[in-house]
Amino acid sequence: MSYSELLSEYIKRSTYSLRKVAELCNEKGFSIDHSYISKLRNGKKPPPSEELSRVLAEVLNGDPETLVVEGYKEKAPEEIKNLLNGKCAAVPRSPGVMTNTQQTNNLSRKYSMVIELADILENDTVMLTAGGKPLNGKHRLNLLKLLDKTSTNKNIDKAADLIPILGSIRAGIPLLSEQNKIGEIDVPANLVGRVDFALYVNGNSMIGAGINEGDLVLCKQDYNPYPGEIVVALVNTDETTLKYYIKENDKVLLRAANPKYKDIELGPGDQIQGNVVKILKEPPSINVYKEYLYLKEDHLQEWNEAIEKAAANGIKPSAIREMIDIQVDLAKRLAGLD
Repeated sequence: MSYSELLSEYIKRSTYSLRKVAELCNEKGFSIDHSYISKLRNGKKPPPSEELSRVLAEVLNGDPETLVVEGYKEKAPEEIKNLLNGKCAAVPRSPGVMTNTQQTNNLSRKYSMVIELADILENDTVMLTAGGKPLNGKHRLNLLKLLDKTSTNKNIDKAADLIPILGSIRAGIPLLSEQNKIGEIDVPANLVGRVDFALYVNGNSMIGAGINEGDLVLCKQDYNPYPGEIVVALVNTDETTLKYYIKENDKVLLRAANPKYKDIELGPGDQIQGNVVKILKEPPSINVYKEYLYLKEDHLQEWNEAIEKAAANGIKPSAIREMIDIQVDLAKRLAGLD
């Protein structure tokens, strides 16, 4: 039975929905999406890490060791898979010893150690010994791990997961619908379940945070971000923007990392679509650096002029802070906020 077939059987016996399985895995510290479990069940994704396989088996009341073993078997190179599928058979049971056939001996010496391990996996009913002692299930699993490390597919645990690259996000249409999709991107296994979609950055509103036009941001679908996170928001019905999520003076704001852009106050029809988890970027050109310096110097110039004027008139910083506090308090009173 393959990994996907075994997982499918565990899911069927549990009677859990895939969303429920994902929730149970999340409770054990593995943030995965139900769609990823669906791909594992249907064989569209290779087996995940040993740790995740164990958790899946546990929440489904299956046998963790069996699921882990099937996962390692499927990670083996083609030569080993041929052995496991019976194309190179081991000699039937003999007194505690299992030898290779001539066909096995003719395989490349490059895989000699891996082939011996595959022979051990070939038939669970064969009595296996090492140093005169029988090999138990734990020994077999350790050998499987060694097989995985020596196989040509040793990086399979880093297999990628596909997420959509979205173009213009439209109001009234589900975020991850085909209408919004302009492509796909592979995501490393360590981000599986942590990101749901990607967007290309337009404009320079986040240049101060090191996010430039053309960068690709990987995002998690999330409608309730924490203050300070960088979010993807849909404002004015059809405008997608990338900004800091700020809560200030009883207002919810979107703030750019560029002083040229004013804060955007979220209105009733505006929507937070997700938060940024990872940024993929090419090395920025010298023009990006020059633009950043220009914006920074232009912004600082305004403050420098104010500082110089205050200093020339003998006004101390503490006095300026007091004046600002008075102005803010007065504005609140006039607006009926205090």
